[in-house]
Amino acid sequence: MRKWLVIARNEYRIRTSGIRKIRPYFPALAIMLLVVLVGFVAPLTAKAVFGLFHDEFEAFFVSIAAVAMMQLFLFMFFFFFITYPINFAMKDVGTEEYEIFLSAPVKPSDVLLGKFMGALPLYAIAIAAITGFFAAFLIPLGIGIIEIMIIIAVFVLTFLSAIWIGSLIAALLRSKLGRTSRGKDIGKALPLIIVLPIIALMYAIMGGGLTQALADPGTSGAVETVMNILPSSWGAGIIALFAHSAISPTGVPNLWFDVLIRFGALVLFFLATLWLGERVANRAYSLEATSFTAARAKPDGTFYRFVRSIGGGKSFGTLLVSIFKDYGRRFENISKIIYIVGLLVLISVFFGMDREDPADALVQGIFLFPFLAAFVVGEVTVRGKESLFLYRKAPGGEGALVKARLLQGCLVVLPIATVFAVISLVLVPQITLLELLAFTGLLILIVAAYVAFSLGLFLLMPVFTDKPAELMANVMIVMITSIVLFIVCTIIMEGFLGALLLLTLMIWVLGIIFLYLGKRNLSRIE
Repeated sequence: MRKWLVIARNEYRIRTSGIRKIRPYFPALAIMLLVVLVGFVAPLTAKAVFGLFHDEFEAFFVSIAAVAMMQLFLFMFFFFFITYPINFAMKDVGTEEYEIFLSAPVKPSDVLLGKFMGALPLYAIAIAAITGFFAAFLIPLGIGIIEIMIIIAVFVLTFLSAIWIGSLIAALLRSKLGRTSRGKDIGKALPLIIVLPIIALMYAIMGGGLTQALADPGTSGAVETVMNILPSSWGAGIIALFAHSAISPTGVPNLWFDVLIRFGALVLFFLATLWLGERVANRAYSLEATSFTAARAKPDGTFYRFVRSIGGGKSFGTLLVSIFKDYGRRFENISKIIYIVGLLVLISVFFGMDREDPADALVQGIFLFPFLAAFVVGEVTVRGKESLFLYRKAPGGEGALVKARLLQGCLVVLPIATVFAVISLVLVPQITLLELLAFTGLLILIVAAYVAFSLGLFLLMPVFTDKPAELMANVMIVMITSIVLFIVCTIIMEGFLGALLLLTLMIWVLGIIFLYLGKRNLSRIE
C-alpha cells in the first residue's frame, strides 16, 4: 500500500472521529442526503423562484454576457478556494505530529498528498451539496438530471483542484516562512491581503459596471478570451452550453463533443495538479521543525523619538514607544490596516465616485473606521494576563497602560481618518473650506470616540488570545453599535450635519462610560 494512502486513511478517521458509530455508513448516508437535496428539495425551491424570474433567467442565458459572467463567478470562487488553505498556513502543528512524521519513512509529498486525500471525500460532499442545490435552479430551463450530475462534477473537480493548489502553496509558505518568527508573522498577515482581489472583483460585478461591460459584444469577447485559459472557465462553458441548449429551439451543434472536451480537460487538470504538486512538495516542502530565532531590536529612529515626545518623554513616553513597537513589529497588525484602507479605496472606486454631498463622501468611513479602531486597540489583552500584570509594577500602573493604549490607537487611526476625509470631501462639488474643516473635524472626533469605546469594550470583555474568532466577537459588537447609533441619529436629527453632531455626543458618552468600566475591570483581574 502506498504511504500517502495510509496517511489518507488515518486523516479520514481523524476527521470523522466524531461520528465513529456511523462511520461505515457515512458515505451511503451522504449520497442519500445529496440525492434528496438535489433531486427533490432543490427542484421544488427552484420552480418557486423560477416562476418569479422566468424571463430574467432565459434572457441571461441567451445573452452574450452569460458565459463571461459565469466565468468570472467561477474564477472568483476558484481563487477563494485557493486562498482558503493559505489562511491556515501558519497554524501551529504539534511537536508530536512532527516527531511522528520525521521518525516514519515517509516523504513530505506523502504527508501533504495523504492529508489532502483523507479530507477529499468530506470536501467533495460539502461542495456537491452546496453546488447541487444551486445547479438544480437550472432544471426549470429544461436541463435533465444527467446534465445536473455533470455540472455538480464540474464544480467538485474545479474546487478540489483549487483546494489542492492552495494546500500546496500553504505548505510551501509554512516551510519557508515558518523558520523564523518574522516569517510566521508575515504568514499570519497574508490572509487579509490576498482576499482583497476577490473583494475587488465582487465589487466590480456589483457596482463597477462590469456587468454592463460584459453585455457589450466589444468587451465581452476580450474578457472571454482572457478567461478561457483558466480551468474555472472550462466548467463555466459546460454550464452555459447546457443552459443554451435547453433554451434554444434548435439546440447546440456538437453539444456533447464540446462537453466531453471541456470535462476531460478538467479531469486532466486535476490529475496534473496532483502529480506536479507531489513532485514540487518533495523539493520545496520540509517537515523539519522550525527554528526559534527572533528579531533584534534596532535603535529608535525619528518616528519613535516623535512618539516619545508626544508622550511627554520620561516613563510614559517610554511606555508609549514600547506599545508602538510591539504593535508595529507584527505584520498581522499592519495587514489589518491595509485591509480596511483597501476596502475604503475599493468602495470609493466602485460605489462612491458620484459624491453629491458630504454624506456620500463620509458614510463609508463612518461605518469602517470603528472596525479599524477595534482592530488596533483590541491588542490590549491578546498577549495574555501575564503581560498585563507587568504594567501594575510600572510607573503609573494600569492607568498609564490605558492612557498609552488610547493615545496609540488615536495616533494610528486618526491620521488615516483625516486623509480619507480630506480626499473624499475635496471631490464633493462646490464644498467650501469651512464645510471641509467642519466635517473633517467631526469625523476625527467620532473616530477618536470609537477608539475609546473599543478600548473600553476590550478591557471590559478581555480576550486573552490572538485567535481571530475570539477577537471578532468584540469587533462585531463595535460594528453593530456604530450602525445602530448612526441609524438612530439620522432618524432623530434632520440633516447630515445634525446627525453627525448627535452621533459625536452619543459615542463619546458611550466611550467614556466603557473606558471607565473597562479600567475598573482591568484592576480587578487576578
